[in-house]
Amino acid sequence: MPPTNPNESSTWQSLRDAIRLTWPNRHGRSSDVATLIGCSGGADSVALVRLLAEQWAEESRAISGSDEARPIPTAPLVVAHCNHGLRGEESDADEAFVHALCDQLQLPLVVHRVREQARSAATIQVSDEQTLRQIRREFFVRTAKLHGCRYVGIAHSADDQAETMLHHFIRGTGPLGLAGIAESSDLNADIVLRRPLLQVRRESLRAGLREIGQPWREDASNQLTHYTRNWIRGDVLPLVESRYPNVVEAIHRAGTLQRETNEMVRRMADQWLERYSELDDNRWTVHTERLSRSTNSDFSTAQSTNSVHWATERPIIVAASQLAWDRLGWPRGSMTMDHWQRLSMLIHADSQSISPAADSSAGQADDAADHGGHLPGGISLCVQADRLVLRSE
Repeated sequence: MPPTNPNESSTWQSLRDAIRLTWPNRHGRSSDVATLIGCSGGADSVALVRLLAEQWAEESRAISGSDEARPIPTAPLVVAHCNHGLRGEESDADEAFVHALCDQLQLPLVVHRVREQARSAATIQVSDEQTLRQIRREFFVRTAKLHGCRYVGIAHSADDQAETMLHHFIRGTGPLGLAGIAESSDLNADIVLRRPLLQVRRESLRAGLREIGQPWREDASNQLTHYTRNWIRGDVLPLVESRYPNVVEAIHRAGTLQRETNEMVRRMADQWLERYSELDDNRWTVHTERLSRSTNSDFSTAQSTNSVHWATERPIIVAASQLAWDRLGWPRGSMTMDHWQRLSMLIHADSQSISPAADSSAGQADDAADHGGHLPGGISLCVQADRLVLRSE
């Protein structure tokens, strides 16, 4: 018989200890910041709701003491459920389950129904899944704003991290994708998305729920392996684990190292933007002449040592370009790695064409002055003698 007190469960207690390490804010408490929890009814999100609800209640008792008449000094904890209507009665049963869970825990619930999307799960295409994620994202932002929530908590697990990184690797993604899922990211300027279970294995969450007698819902569409993500989850990762039992932990380590490398490159890219370019309204100007002067100031030494200036390294220029896109609010969805690499090569080549050591530099600069083109997302490119100018049309 399952324990009546969650603290009697060693597995559940270890989960409580784990989330205390990942959730507290700078004041050391969790419940003083209003939070929205996304809950589908699946095991991972049900575990997150239970864990945060217990933490909120525990911190409330610690502050209020034994005087139950005093108001509970905690910020709101709200649950959000998005019913896409993709599985008919099953989707409605998921919603009813989450409703009952919130009633049990005395938590407010906000439901968003997307009836116009009601179709068989077997007909969903990859582009539709991206659309559904965007629908949930917009729903979370609206609901968080309505309830004054600073944080949105979602229940990505260690297994989700490994599956995501394998998927990105198979697709040939760049360094950002190989870093995997971040523990926190911005939903907008005021709302932070947090993933406090990213270090916890999926089976640990299920084991903890079983020990405290908490049921959950299973989505049958997760078994449809014609979806790449489900195929990785159901076939690929278990096969790899049969030979390498610690593969999930190994993938996590690789992701951590990649994120550290990405952060270093981002800092250098930030310096690159400040030194060699200007962001002005809806325009990005890259001063290739300024870049040339800087990188060729000690040209003879660079030749003798066969060294390369950091500012001309392609990863730095690509990262700087992506930062410029983000700061100007330009859409990056249609820009492939090939586009970023071609742009970086153009910037580098244009700076070299006006190098004091380059042959026929004046003629190359004159030719470049008439060059222009377009990039995805409605971005025009004009290459001039001493600069590149990119504008959103």
